[in-house]
Amino acid sequence: MTYLYDADVYGPMDRSTATASALGTAIGPSAFVFGIEAIFSFLGTALAALVAGFLALSAWRRNFGLLRPRLTLSQSPRIARIVDSERCPALHRPLRPPLLLQTSLAQLIAYLLQRNLVPEARWSRDTLATEDGGEIALEWYECCDEDDDVWNGMEGDGSVTASLPSDAPVVCVMHTLTGTSADFVVLAREAAMRGFRPVVCLRRGHLDAPLRTPKFNLLGNSDDLDVHLEAIRVKYPSAKLFGYGESAGTGLAVRYSGEKGVDNPFVAIACVCPGYDTTEGGAFSRFEPLLDRHLLKSVKDMFLSANENVFRGFERASEAPGYDELINAPDMAELQRRLYGVEGYASLDEYHDGTNPMGTVRDIAVPMLVINSDDDPICAPSNVDDNLWAFEGDVDRALVRTPCGTHCCFYEGRTLRPRSSWAHEASLEFFESVLDE
Repeated sequence: MTYLYDADVYGPMDRSTATASALGTAIGPSAFVFGIEAIFSFLGTALAALVAGFLALSAWRRNFGLLRPRLTLSQSPRIARIVDSERCPALHRPLRPPLLLQTSLAQLIAYLLQRNLVPEARWSRDTLATEDGGEIALEWYECCDEDDDVWNGMEGDGSVTASLPSDAPVVCVMHTLTGTSADFVVLAREAAMRGFRPVVCLRRGHLDAPLRTPKFNLLGNSDDLDVHLEAIRVKYPSAKLFGYGESAGTGLAVRYSGEKGVDNPFVAIACVCPGYDTTEGGAFSRFEPLLDRHLLKSVKDMFLSANENVFRGFERASEAPGYDELINAPDMAELQRRLYGVEGYASLDEYHDGTNPMGTVRDIAVPMLVINSDDDPICAPSNVDDNLWAFEGDVDRALVRTPCGTHCCFYEGRTLRPRSSWAHEASLEFFESVLDE
């Protein structure tokens, strides 16, 4: 009888295959599954530990006062009285963001989802015509669906502001780059509860309708704001007016107030997340790249793509960039450079001279509150650092810088859903303090 050894039966590849098969048979499928389960168990435990650590850190920051705002006051005794801790307590207490909304990214996501998170509101619109045939509007806040009895017609005439006296102070909201009244429901409701009459001053292109003329303004237009405020004065001649601006709207609030000087119709202004200098190398050049692309697309969609026929049918007497050059701008800074003709200026230099907020800031003669966040990816902290001179001297100005709040958010609440904005509370307390002088 002849015996065959392994080497005679198996080749090198067959030997390794057989060995692996034997090991697999010895170990069995259950050991493999156990290994996979152990890995996933470890990853789950690690993730839970990270989440727990994040929540613990967030709670520690919130509960131990690490989110306290920092105030810089001008040398005016008046502004020190206005923002005193008893009159403006929000300016002196720590921010209280929800545990999961303490980062810039988290608050920005909540901001993008805010129309699904805030109450539904009812507004009434007054459409206004400008001298050149343009169209702007005032949107007056009436109520929201959290005012149940009013919203359902069980109380009053469907408006919480209808019961306000005719001389109730008016908060004139100057909105963001692509803003509408829907972005200010939380502010409007809080203002109405405090006895203010909120109104959003909608600029050209923000009326959810085509432009009437081939003209719009990224930061607003002082002549158009005159039309807004004159219509408000006609409707409520004895009411005091307060200016509230967010982001791009602060540019208009500051520029306009500086141009008017001592004749400013606003009793006081509050500016949340201003960009300060808008000339070359300034605010438009410092956006975080991802958000720059988001804003660029939003602006092009809202003003250019939606009004292509209006722009293509317009023959300019100047050499200003036309529709094709505008729609192909690669970033917000370049789009701003090319928009001077559409904004009504003969050159880029003339545009900057006529719109830069910092060009008139020294002439503002009313109390001004400015709020900026250290984690703002759009209006960068370097913008603030470069323009601290605006808060020097015997002027009535307060600068507030916060550790968190990102861009125009400053959400507060106990859960994931933001219930209020610290910036709204601080601004309205500021207005109340001025009223009480």
